[in-house]
Amino acid sequence: MLGRSTAGRLVLARRTPALFFNGAQTPATRLLAPPHCMRLSQRGIFTSADWSNKRWLTPVAAVSVAVGVMTFAFVGYGMFFGPSAVYPKPVRTLLREAGMAYLRTADKQDLPRAVECYERALELLDELGGSDPRLAADSPHVTGVVARIAAVYADMGDLDGAIRAYTDLLHRILGDDGMADPRTQVALLLDRELPKERRENILRALGSANKLAETYEARAARSKRRSVLLADPDMEAGDVKEASRWYQWCLQVVMLTYQNHFNHLQLEKNQPLTNTPSFDPSTLPGYFSHQVVTSLFYNAATFFAGHGQFQYAVPLLQRGLDLLRRGADGKEEGVCRSCVLMSHLANAAVLTSDLPAAERWAIEGLALARQFPKNEDCLGSFVALTYNLGVVYEAADKLESARVQYRQAVEVARSIGDTGAEALATAALSRLA
Repeated sequence: MLGRSTAGRLVLARRTPALFFNGAQTPATRLLAPPHCMRLSQRGIFTSADWSNKRWLTPVAAVSVAVGVMTFAFVGYGMFFGPSAVYPKPVRTLLREAGMAYLRTADKQDLPRAVECYERALELLDELGGSDPRLAADSPHVTGVVARIAAVYADMGDLDGAIRAYTDLLHRILGDDGMADPRTQVALLLDRELPKERRENILRALGSANKLAETYEARAARSKRRSVLLADPDMEAGDVKEASRWYQWCLQVVMLTYQNHFNHLQLEKNQPLTNTPSFDPSTLPGYFSHQVVTSLFYNAATFFAGHGQFQYAVPLLQRGLDLLRRGADGKEEGVCRSCVLMSHLANAAVLTSDLPAAERWAIEGLALARQFPKNEDCLGSFVALTYNLGVVYEAADKLESARVQYRQAVEVARSIGDTGAEALATAALSRLA
C-alpha cells in the first residue's frame, strides 16, 4: 500500500530537515511559501506525472479510519441498522435508502440516488442540531454523513462536489479560525485535559484535510489533461495552491504537535530540548500512529515532488523512512514499504543530480527488495531502483554496468506487466547501444 504507478511502488524516500523549537519555523511552516518548481535535470524512472499517481496511500478508508475512526465512518451495516437510535426516524429511513443505493457492488450502485438521500438526511440533521446537542453540526453522527457525501461524490467522479463536502466537514469541525491557522489545533491536541471526543474530532479533520488536498490535486491533474495550454500545472494554478495549502495544514498539525510532545518527554527525563526529534515510533503521541503519519508524509511528498519541489519532498520521505525504520521489524510489509520510500529517494536524487545519494539509496533499497521477490511493492521498487542505479552508472561512464542494470529493469518490468518502466529501460538500452 505504499507506492505509486510503476514507479510508485518504488518511489518514496526523504528526510525532513531539523525541526526548530521556540517559535522558529518548522519544515512544515517553511512549506507555506514554496519557490517555483525547479526543472528536472536528470532522467528518472518517475516523471512528475508518475509522482501524481499515488499507489501507496494507505487505502482511503484505512488512512481515514486510522487518523480518526469516524472520519470516513458510517460505512458499517450497524451504523445504519444497529445503534442508530440517535437519529429520528425520517433520517434513519433516508440513511437506509442511501446505504442500499451505495453499499452495493459497482454494477448495482445508484450513486445519484445515494448522494440525494444522504444530502436530504443532512438537511434534516442540520435542522435538528440546534435543539439536540447529539446532532450538532460537528458531532460524529453528522460529520460521518458529510464524509460519506464526499466519498460518494468522489466515486461519481464529481470532484467539485467532493471538495464542497470536505470543505463543509472541515468548517463544521474547525470553524474559520481552525481552517486558517493549524496551530489552533496543535494547542488543543497538546492539552492533556482535552475531552476524548474533541480530540477525535481534530483527528477526523486531519484525515479530511488530507483527502481535500488529494481531491484538489486530482482536479488539477484533470484540468491539465483537458487543457493544451498547461504543459504542467505549476504552483500558481488555483487547485495546486489549494492542494498545497491543505497538505501544509496537515504537515503543520503533525510536525508541530510531535515536536512539542517530543520535547515535553525530554523535559520529563531531564534531558535537553532538541530541534530534531528522533521520529522513532515510540516517541509519537499516542493519538498518532506511525502508519498514519508516514502516510501523510508520503502523500504530501509525492505532491511536492510532482511539482519538482524535491527540497520539500525528500525530507518528508526521509522522516517517513525513519518511522518505518527501513523495515527494521523484518516483516514483509515494513520491508517493502521501506523499499518504496527508498526508490522515491533514489529517484529524487537522480532528478536533482545528486548521484552519490542516488547510488546509496538504490543499493540499500535493492538489498531490502530482494528479501520478498513476490511482493508487489518490493517488485515495483526493484524495477525503479535498478533503473536509477543504471542512470548512476551511465553518468559515471560505467556503461557496461549501466547496461546490466537496464536489462534487469526491462526483464522484471516485463514480468510484472509494467509497460511504462519496460519502455523507459528499453530506451536507455538503445541509447547505450
